[in-house]
Amino acid sequence: MSSDYGYINARVKGMKAKLLGQAFYQTALDASDFKTFTAGLMQTPYMRELEEAQARVSGLGAVDQAVARNVYHTAHGLLTFSDGQARELIGMLLMRFDLANVKAIARGKHAGKGLEEIQGSLFPAGELKPSLLEQAAVASDMAAAAQVLALARTEVTSAFLRAARRYQNEPDLYTLEVTLDQAYYAGMLERADGAKAPAALKRHLQLEIDAANLRTALKVRGMGAGAARELFVRGGRELRRDTFDALIGDQEGALSVLAGGTFAAVATAAQGDGGLGAAEAEIRKVLDDDAKRISYAPLEIGVVADYLRRKEAEAAQLRLLARGKFYGVPRAALERELTHA
Repeated sequence: MSSDYGYINARVKGMKAKLLGQAFYQTALDASDFKTFTAGLMQTPYMRELEEAQARVSGLGAVDQAVARNVYHTAHGLLTFSDGQARELIGMLLMRFDLANVKAIARGKHAGKGLEEIQGSLFPAGELKPSLLEQAAVASDMAAAAQVLALARTEVTSAFLRAARRYQNEPDLYTLEVTLDQAYYAGMLERADGAKAPAALKRHLQLEIDAANLRTALKVRGMGAGAARELFVRGGRELRRDTFDALIGDQEGALSVLAGGTFAAVATAAQGDGGLGAAEAEIRKVLDDDAKRISYAPLEIGVVADYLRRKEAEAAQLRLLARGKFYGVPRAALERELTHA
């Protein structure tokens, strides 16, 4: 293991070179059916995991398992060759998968989804062990799932336990998810301070908080600031509470406050014909661009942060492509969905 960022980042750049390129996605979109798609996936770095998965299950389940195992191997590979501050920060960055997995389980329980569908949405790559996530996935309801995950005693699972108890009386999934966001980002900032994270990474985390608040504000516009007082995530950099309240209250000219700032393009997109979908794409672009920017520092953790965003996006796009080909979604429609994945 090494705490030398030069060595770690060289390894990560090698891993980045193995990410699927645009040529793969075009070929996948052109694939005539699901079998042709999986044959193409077999020619990529996902080959080993896909072969192992196909020995156990078939269809979408095999692709879901292969993608999940590949992400798991990737994440834990990062930890095996890092030490010291770098390892602390990589562990912190991997918390994003814990948040996504807890949300996936919560959404599955809320919607009454079956075990296979919930399992297909999981990416075990953070602190939550695959076996624990499996136990939560088979739990009878939201409260039972939260009790299982609480055994891990992380910031997110502790918040989930509290939120699940409230959910029993007020089954509001969106409030539950924001509660998880609040715990996650508070934990991220605390861990970043504890590990003495570089300023560029802390600014990126604050930008993610701004993005989370902006997504919330755009989704619940018109609700009124009073009704949404519990939805704000503290710790951001640009999107202040008064702007958040103005957006939720749908006050005239509220979006203009974003003009000239980092999220200016989001305001334009939100007012256009594309609506929330277009705004989400712009938010994601802001975060992707910032992750790329901090990756230019050769002796800091930004290279890893940028890589993990790209890997997460790749995994989500593969699962979307698999479903599109499995269910025969027309190419044009599937291509549109990919832009929002």
